[in-house]
Amino acid sequence: MKHLILLLSGLFAVATYLSAQPIPKKLDEYLTSAHQANHFNGVALVAQKGKILCHKAYGYSHVNNQTPNDTATRFPILSITKSFTSTLILMLQEQGKLSVQDNLSTYFPDFPNGDSITIHHLLTHTSGLFDYMSLIDEGDSAIVCHPVAKQQILDIFQNKPLAFKPGSAYAYCNSGYFLLGLIIEKVTGQPYEKIVRELIFNPLNMAHSGFDYINLPASIRAQGYDTLTADYQSAYPHFDSTVTYSAGAMYSTSGDLYKWYQAVASQKLLTAKSWKQAFTPNLNDYGYGWMRGSYLGKLYVRHDGGYPGFMASSVYYPSEDITLIILQNAANYSDSPSPAVMALTAILLKKPYNSWLPHTEVAVKESLLQQYVGRYRVDPSVVPDRIISVSLENGQLWVQANDEPKVRLFAETERNFFMKAYNGLWTFQMDKSGQVRQAIVHVNGIDVIVNKLLP
Repeated sequence: MKHLILLLSGLFAVATYLSAQPIPKKLDEYLTSAHQANHFNGVALVAQKGKILCHKAYGYSHVNNQTPNDTATRFPILSITKSFTSTLILMLQEQGKLSVQDNLSTYFPDFPNGDSITIHHLLTHTSGLFDYMSLIDEGDSAIVCHPVAKQQILDIFQNKPLAFKPGSAYAYCNSGYFLLGLIIEKVTGQPYEKIVRELIFNPLNMAHSGFDYINLPASIRAQGYDTLTADYQSAYPHFDSTVTYSAGAMYSTSGDLYKWYQAVASQKLLTAKSWKQAFTPNLNDYGYGWMRGSYLGKLYVRHDGGYPGFMASSVYYPSEDITLIILQNAANYSDSPSPAVMALTAILLKKPYNSWLPHTEVAVKESLLQQYVGRYRVDPSVVPDRIISVSLENGQLWVQANDEPKVRLFAETERNFFMKAYNGLWTFQMDKSGQVRQAIVHVNGIDVIVNKLLP
């Protein structure tokens, strides 16, 4: 999502903001449009300078009995857990109980390659370890929806070869954060979950946060759906907290997460030096449990989490004192929270944005789709050196910017295409001879011309 954000930052730079509606109303209208277009079902909290501008629930926590989501509904926060785990590591470093430069072998003498992997590598996803979560899906629900032993998880990844020399590359890795939880337990002599409560949840009065999500009363937790529309609902089984542990096992509420971000903003729990260390970007702009970046010229720290059925995003802009928290219980891996993050940020910064509109897919002949295939250059006055490839695969049209993941285009008419995961439209244009020469990409209120390059 980082490169999409960079692209749209450039687009916003040439646009003009015209609307004068109150910001809280805009926020609610955007989220309502996203919900009505089946792109948001959950809770959102938006705050700036200590004032909550929008805190509202949308859709259902349980579709079968029409139970609505509520601002007190618990949601899994998934990989946002990593920000809490990294904070505990830095707390223990401040207490002199460990150092981020310690080798893994200090705590696990027999761990393969333990002498070359440090806590720093685990924190920054630069260890080269195999990511055990890449092997877990719905087919494993008979196992992972029940408690599992820590050794059972370790057996999945500890003997697999390293993907690269530790510290030489970045690859997002839940295995590293699983090990950090075990290190915390070895150093403190206490269960990871107990230490989180004692050192973070209790001091911040995060009374609605915890770990054992699937055993919460159904009345206070959301059911996850990998597909949720008016016509079709598909509930997805959620794993037991022992499976993701210190890499992604936490649940929380939007209100509790706001307390967490207020602590981050005021630099509670850690010293200023440690917070700086946490936010300092390493490879791929990842710090210690935090992603660094900028949007619309404003620096942010954030972390997202995702698994079929749930998506979570939390973003903080220090210079603007803006906090965005998005918790969804209808999502799949393709349903990124980034469009909502970008739109809500744009609203607060008085920049252009688009509300969601419902779209209907139509069939288009493959011979016509073939005419759109090619390489397109984004207007260099907007974003320099940006090439987007349009390809046709199995009768489906796909776009890919540089080395980004491919995104599918769905036909609304023969020339107009929409992206389900992003609030964007493509309109292909032909010259008088019937040749496709360019397309207009409409994203968040901006029209950008992309010119087709000659073969």
